[in-house]
Amino acid sequence: MDGVCKCRTLKKRSEKRLKPNYKCLIQIYWRGKHYEYRRDDQGYVFTYDKAKDKLAEISTAIKKGTFNPIDFSNAKLNERRFDTKIQTWLEQKEKECAEGGISPSSLSNIRGYINNYYLPFFADWDVREIRFEQLEAFKDALPSTLKKKTKSNIVVSLHSFFTWLFKKGIRDIPPFPVVEGEEDARERVALDYADQVSYLQKIPSEHRDVLEFGMETGIRPGELVVLKGKDIDLRHGQALIGRTVSAYTHVLERTKGKTRRYIPLSDRALEIVKPHLTGKHPEQWLFINSDTRRRYSVKTPNAVWKRYTGLDTTYYEASRHSFCTQIVDDGADSLQAKQLMRHTDVRTTQNYYHGNTTKLRELVNRRGRVVSLKNRSEIEASPEEVKSNKIE
Repeated sequence: MDGVCKCRTLKKRSEKRLKPNYKCLIQIYWRGKHYEYRRDDQGYVFTYDKAKDKLAEISTAIKKGTFNPIDFSNAKLNERRFDTKIQTWLEQKEKECAEGGISPSSLSNIRGYINNYYLPFFADWDVREIRFEQLEAFKDALPSTLKKKTKSNIVVSLHSFFTWLFKKGIRDIPPFPVVEGEEDARERVALDYADQVSYLQKIPSEHRDVLEFGMETGIRPGELVVLKGKDIDLRHGQALIGRTVSAYTHVLERTKGKTRRYIPLSDRALEIVKPHLTGKHPEQWLFINSDTRRRYSVKTPNAVWKRYTGLDTTYYEASRHSFCTQIVDDGADSLQAKQLMRHTDVRTTQNYYHGNTTKLRELVNRRGRVVSLKNRSEIEASPEEVKSNKIE
């Protein structure tokens, strides 16, 4: 027999049956050596019931031939504590961020998830003991005030952590719960060109150029505010988009899609940028906030837009979403729209198109004007009637 397992009380020996709250230890005699364990997976001294559960786990491991005494030692348990492992994972994510693998905003989100949600729930757990039941309880315990998308991001990030544990050979990946419920994001909208022009008149002139340029190009606000003079190519009527803001303050020399790509500039966009290039060094920011004498922050365009227009529509909708909708309504096919939006997947582009109700109504009405009543009767005629009447 490979091992003998028994449970002893830490109190004086007694013939009475041990109560569930008695403090216990586990002694193992395995392959000629004695091993002793005193604490459960959360680091507390064994109660009787906890000791019985752990004893059963050890016995099963011995029978399967997978038992390793070190795995049940206090040092190993501390090493496998959730708070220890999640910190190691975070350090790896910080290294990835420094090397450009993930953005500062993604790292900031991960830190927030760890401090606000993961640690308060799982802190002293042995990562090998966390199963679907615990994960589902964690998902259900997330604040009801969180949006569905935020809850989903929290769970997906936790799944990434368990994938890392699997790759490290620490444990398998347990089944994960799905965040269900109604979509909480309001439906996005788009403005037509006339509405954009109308609302821009409400924007103070000193801020109007930067907002209008974003509307003319459809670039992301994080890309808009860090454009430099050298990015504008007046000769070829284009701009290089290869820089963005992450986590509100970090300027990255790459875009969200990790690309550097030229976009065409409309005649109006060229008119807007020309005065901002005059007497400016190529490395200087293209648009300067007259209030701060520095480049615009990534939040400022939306703040200015909301303040002076009074619309619920965000600047992101008024610029990027509206740009996509307008170019499609004006005849761009899906591939052209995808290229102008700089998306890697056309399905993403489709999420930015919001058919204008007025234009869709015109489209519906147009079908009744294409064919006259005479032609309609001819179309409804049978093939034999068409042939005999020589309808072309």
